[in-house]
Amino acid sequence: MDKTELLGKLAFEQFKTQSDYLADKIKQMITSEEFEDGFIFPNENEFCKILNVSRGTLRDAYKKLDTQGFIERTKQGTYVKCKETIAMQGNFSASLELATKQEMVEFISAFEPEAACLAAQKIDEEGIKQLEHLMAECEYNAEDPAALNTANYKFHEFIRMQAKNSLVISALTAYYDIFNKQIIDTIYYLLKERVGSFRDNALEQHRELVEAFRARDGEKARRIAYAHLQADLEMYAKLRK
Repeated sequence: MDKTELLGKLAFEQFKTQSDYLADKIKQMITSEEFEDGFIFPNENEFCKILNVSRGTLRDAYKKLDTQGFIERTKQGTYVKCKETIAMQGNFSASLELATKQEMVEFISAFEPEAACLAAQKIDEEGIKQLEHLMAECEYNAEDPAALNTANYKFHEFIRMQAKNSLVISALTAYYDIFNKQIIDTIYYLLKERVGSFRDNALEQHRELVEAFRARDGEKARRIAYAHLQADLEMYAKLRK
């Protein structure tokens, strides 16, 4: 795809303010890597003619993208920031949107089990009761994939909250919706009527997690959480072959 055709994909198609639409579209093309690291946008006059927008609209869009961390504006021009630069600047939100599936897998494998370990060590009696209630919701909705997915989300969300560490909670919450949509939803969609065995194994691991929490056994919770996660990732990899 040549540069003119690539830039032509930014044509307005939706009812939004022009600057918001343009910023969202450029971000989408950055995260999909259509605009690669270091891509240099045309100068403002040329770009405005291509897009048929005012300089104010373009500058507002650039301002939004600059604030989000996706572009760099210099006297020499405006370009897409490299992923490594974004990461080194500590912009977690932008890094998350740019992450590959492999990076997501490595991230969750490193942090989710540790969050479970912390949570098991810190949870109180009221927390145990709530976790048991959420486990019961999972069991009750076992035959309804949509309801079970919602209950599963709440179960894991509650465990993250019990870590009682704002940095852990913030980082894992930021990624979890993406993980749930890309991995868990995909598994249930592709398995369909064959979901029974996978679901039953997942629920059994949930029960084991609850037992580890009752015992305040952080190491056991870490091992179970890791095994539970790997089962999800292995099933996803198998289904995508």
